[in-house]
Amino acid sequence: MENRWSDRRELRLDVDVFRNGEKQCSCRSRDVGLGGAFLDLEPAHSMGQDDTVELVFHLFTGEREVKHSLRARIVRITQEGVGLKFHEFDTSVFRSLQEIMSYKNLEKVH
Repeated sequence: MENRWSDRRELRLDVDVFRNGEKQCSCRSRDVGLGGAFLDLEPAHSMGQDDTVELVFHLFTGEREVKHSLRARIVRITQEGVGLKFHEFDTSVFRSLQEIMSYKNLEKVH
């Protein structure tokens, strides 16, 4: 049974994960919604259920990079990664989420 209160969109973005101001890892998002996100993470990461983290999403438009920082709580851990719920909502967080959700996910072709 799904416990999400908002729809999620499949979205592959570069994300840095910080805990207590220290960078824990860099990974990719699998999906993002107004309520939270799922990150593809190795099971060996050192984060646990209910940990509060800061996610820094990297959006690229041409040569320009835009970063969006959002606080979240880990609500689910699986072999594929972690599910997070965003918190500390205000208008700037909502605007960041809108920009992230409307981002055109263009994979770089080499």
